[in-house]
Amino acid sequence: MSVEQLAPGTWRVGVYRKDPETGKRRWIRRTIHLSLSMPEDKQRKAAEREEIRLGIEVDQGLVKHAPPKERPLTVRDFAERWMAEHVLPSLSPVTASDYRFLLDSRILPALGDIPLKDLTAERITRWLNDVRLSPRRSTRKDDADLTHPRSRAARAALADPKRSARPLSERTVQHYYDTLAGMLDLAVQWDVLDANPCVKVARPVARKRAPRALDEDRAIQLLRCLADEEDLCFRAAVLLALLCGLRLGEVAALKFSDINWKKSTIDVSRAKKYTPATGSFIADPKTEASARVIALPAGMMEILRAAKAYSDDCADWARDVWVNEDWIVHGWNGAAVHKDTPSRWFRRFADRHGFQGFTFHGLRHTHASQLIASHVDVQMIASRLGHASPDTTLRIYAHEFRRSDAEAADAAQRLLDAATAPDAPS
Repeated sequence: MSVEQLAPGTWRVGVYRKDPETGKRRWIRRTIHLSLSMPEDKQRKAAEREEIRLGIEVDQGLVKHAPPKERPLTVRDFAERWMAEHVLPSLSPVTASDYRFLLDSRILPALGDIPLKDLTAERITRWLNDVRLSPRRSTRKDDADLTHPRSRAARAALADPKRSARPLSERTVQHYYDTLAGMLDLAVQWDVLDANPCVKVARPVARKRAPRALDEDRAIQLLRCLADEEDLCFRAAVLLALLCGLRLGEVAALKFSDINWKKSTIDVSRAKKYTPATGSFIADPKTEASARVIALPAGMMEILRAAKAYSDDCADWARDVWVNEDWIVHGWNGAAVHKDTPSRWFRRFADRHGFQGFTFHGLRHTHASQLIASHVDVQMIASRLGHASPDTTLRIYAHEFRRSDAEAADAAQRLLDAATAPDAPS
């Protein structure tokens, strides 16, 4: 039983009874209003008498249990349903992990408790503006959760206040918008919402940066520096990206058994991936078109043969602790490495040799640029890079094709110049 004062002269009384229909016990409450001229102690006694009266009426069936009110479906409720029924069954673990981070970091803390049907374009616009101004958040593990401690430089970078003070990039803000908009699109498809409020909110504009690639002279310089590196595993990793256009995860998942030594080809049909929840794992590559067999230049085959011999030497040295898993890129004992290990190694190599800020993925872009400059057919370039269609290649490397087209115009001009030269034959 319960008696509580809500405001001067307003009291709420309640009794806790078993519902004969559902068998569950729950509160039945009644609000009463008393004269403000009545002293508070007398108001309480009157409320207690009303409480007794309510209990008698409920027991006699004069007051029935009201059906419990249904709590409105919130953005958080639907987000969990979206993750469980759409994202996890249909999308890759990496994509699911990305969506989970976007939801937990800035979508649900700000919008999660709003009833889904009360989410408006105006509220989403204010949220987007808040996201633009919010500080960056690191997804790195705590030091206590690491297998190996961070380097001094890494700790200094994480502690730098300028790093966290920088606002999010427009591309990241765009990811937040796209995640919310995609989720609400499915709410409309499932008849949970009549319309998606994101339709009335302008999608954040993110200026797409041209992929950073090395020109021919700088690529040659990098190759000369690389020739001095003793670790042939990582030398092979760099050249597989630079000479073959492989992605980082594809390189990390390659085995010597994927090489056709007679035909000078390599089968790219796996990729190493990572999420904080699962750790590293091997899965299908990025798209269906990413599973491919590509031809290797003679120089790449020489490096791979040298890398195989290097791996055999490591096995002889490690003896009983050698893990014979056939990886092209492996640790000191033959075990698989984290997919980002070649990238971290390359970052240190690049900084040492004057290529500051140039990334492992930039090697893939350099390969594509060289193919375009050599006027290789765009369909062939798309196939070699593992793009789903030539349209993807054209969109990513539009600036390179424009440069190549300018060279074609120069060639046409040379033809005109030759025809109008004073000594041209008539």
